[in-house]
Amino acid sequence: MCRLFGLIANKEVDIRFSMLEAGNNFKIQSENNPHGWGIAYYKDSKPIVDKYGEIAFLSNRFNELAKEAKSSLFIVHIRYATSGSSNSDKNAHPFVFKHWIFAHNGTINKERILKLLKPDYNKNFTSEPIDSEIYFRYVIQCIEKSGNLKEGIKIAVKEVIQDSNGANFLLSDGEKIYAFRYGKNLLYYLLRDPALLNVVSEETKALIESKTLSKEKAILISTEKLTKSEPWEEIKNCVLLICDNSLKFEEKEICQ
Repeated sequence: MCRLFGLIANKEVDIRFSMLEAGNNFKIQSENNPHGWGIAYYKDSKPIVDKYGEIAFLSNRFNELAKEAKSSLFIVHIRYATSGSSNSDKNAHPFVFKHWIFAHNGTINKERILKLLKPDYNKNFTSEPIDSEIYFRYVIQCIEKSGNLKEGIKIAVKEVIQDSNGANFLLSDGEKIYAFRYGKNLLYYLLRDPALLNVVSEETKALIESKTLSKEKAILISTEKLTKSEPWEEIKNCVLLICDNSLKFEEKEICQ
């Protein structure tokens, strides 16, 4: 399966620990996901994405970007191809459309959803297109046509999950992260606030000390728990998790 990672923080941070140093970091996880990777973030409110059709486990660029990129919001994806060409830069996630960033884990009926797209949502795809980018465009179409973000996502996923074996996604508008879970693949979230953590292991000791000094706080979302000692919580099936950089979050059930 593909892996998803999202982070929203109260200030600009890097993702070195989650990508390269945590006990179950993303680089370790990518050993079984050979079909591409991507790191997306916002700089001056503009989406930036760096992605490649190669295995992150062997990528020097992945290491560099994990250390160097700084933002208050990240979405990261490592790919196991189920739609389209396998090792392809253009089919790697995340995807960008207007000011939105999106990454997906699962498989949907792309032919049926493609027929539901209207102009200009069905133009200028950056992938073949694969099912994930079609899903992305349909979510944005529903949001913009409804004029309400939560309602638009609800409309989109209700249609998509009729014949999907996995519709998990991470979506951002640059202000918030929206994490949706549907299907057998799990999603977890973690509120990393040093002031609230009672257990600090050797795995996270240096990290937590550093973040305490710099007053960093963040919400992390991941397909797998990245650390053992921190209190990761499972996102329930059919729930949309909405997170902002003040560390407030809302859980909303949007399907059954």
